[in-house]
Amino acid sequence: MSLLPLLFVAAFTLLVVVFLVALNNNKQCRYGIPLPPGCPRRRLPLHWSLFNLSPTVASLSMVLRRLHHAHGPVVTLWAGSKPAIFIASHETAHCTLVRMGATFAHRPSSSSLLSSGVNGYGVNSATYGNRWAVLRRNLCSHLAAADIGGPLRRSVDRLLQSLDRAAREAADGVVVPSDTLRHAVFCFFAALCFGDQAIATDADDDDGGGLLKRLRGLHAEILSLVVQLDALHLVPSMALQVAHYLPRSWKLLDAQRRHHATVMALVRARRLWQQKMCYVDTLLTLRLGEHELVSLCWEFMNAAAKTTSTALEWIMARLVLHQDIQHKLWNDITGDGRRSTTTTTTCGGESRRSFAEAVVLEALRRHPPANYLLAHTTDRDVSSVVQGSAFVIPKGSIVNYGVAEIGRDAKLWADPDVFRPERFLEGGEGFSIRGIPGVGGGGGPVPEMMKMIPFGAGRRACPGAAVSMKVLLSFMENLVVHFEWKPVVGGCACACGEEEEEEAPAVDMSEKPGLVTEMRTPLRTRLVVRQHVRR
Repeated sequence: MSLLPLLFVAAFTLLVVVFLVALNNNKQCRYGIPLPPGCPRRRLPLHWSLFNLSPTVASLSMVLRRLHHAHGPVVTLWAGSKPAIFIASHETAHCTLVRMGATFAHRPSSSSLLSSGVNGYGVNSATYGNRWAVLRRNLCSHLAAADIGGPLRRSVDRLLQSLDRAAREAADGVVVPSDTLRHAVFCFFAALCFGDQAIATDADDDDGGGLLKRLRGLHAEILSLVVQLDALHLVPSMALQVAHYLPRSWKLLDAQRRHHATVMALVRARRLWQQKMCYVDTLLTLRLGEHELVSLCWEFMNAAAKTTSTALEWIMARLVLHQDIQHKLWNDITGDGRRSTTTTTTCGGESRRSFAEAVVLEALRRHPPANYLLAHTTDRDVSSVVQGSAFVIPKGSIVNYGVAEIGRDAKLWADPDVFRPERFLEGGEGFSIRGIPGVGGGGGPVPEMMKMIPFGAGRRACPGAAVSMKVLLSFMENLVVHFEWKPVVGGCACACGEEEEEEAPAVDMSEKPGLVTEMRTPLRTRLVVRQHVRR
């Protein structure tokens, strides 16, 4: 009998909670203006589903596709009590990220395991203000002044040697180059971060090489342990993460501890190397603490190497699949006896984009490494109108942008699912795209520049976009000049063209959704050293 009062209190409390939740679910308006359409708050969506289903970017993408199809380019999900607004309209993206850049330059607050570890002190996660400005200015200044020619040349040469050796050792020259491509790109950015000596010793078994290999392994381990939707701020509570992912949480904390030790070992080694200034040197002049230093190195290496190497694999996969484009690219690179990875200017002052750059841009449009930008938030209520409907983005709400949806919008691009680099040449619908929207005047008076945003836009745009483009162009050009990249069909290498592609696709172009969108099946190709290289 003594339990009855407790049962009564528990039942009454449950009824009150249900009532409050139901009452709160009806508050989907702000000052009489509705939120963007989407999922009604009939329950606590992400709180309870955490205990039934592991939330992933793949499941999120399926939900968003249905919502965008039913409600249009701007929709609402819920992360606990916060609305999460997803924008797939280039006009709304331009309005919020460029025209209202300062308002939407903020990041949502986070208490996740990742934000309390390696990602806790990065530029991307920093609160919009003085500290963010200092760190971003330091990063941009270093990238603008860095002499990347030497590290890039050495990384490319080592990549070509590794692929040449792998092709000779493999039956029929058939290789899976994914890991080799990723390691080459990782080593290049390691040189920018920790100094040239970091990659100069990578081929050896000494301390420097071992540390780099260990660091790359730790990056992969940490990314495999994080809760994917937490990066988009859709997991509202660290307590829920720990409760549901307790074994994973312990592993993540241990990996972060080992990552800290590895980065600090590279930093100590860097102090002994008398070379040109690297990113770590600029951080040391800021007198940062160890945790800040490690977090900024993680951000530099993870944001740059992972996305750039993924984009490179997508580019090479497209060139294997489209032999005609690969042949045209090779002719464009070698036709005049020199290589040019930049646009040229005519006598009339007009820019002429190289075909190589058009190939890279088309690959970034069709296969952006990240299908969603990191989450933004706003410091005030913002009213907007999309397709004739008015809505409000409330202060403090989570705002995400669909990079893939914008780049594949049929209203902006002719045949958006077709891989056609010519669309970025003069006369094509993508020729006017230059730079990063909202950075250095790149946004322009109209949202034309926002037809694709693989590097983001506005004040939080990727500061390393120009370097990434140069890296992708250099790697791609050298790989195409050195090798013929041939498809492998039916388990054997072939030199066929597009005719056999429809019967048995040589390359699986399906995506593996995640924080970074990789190829579901790693690229498999036959490498043939070109005749001029043999001589």
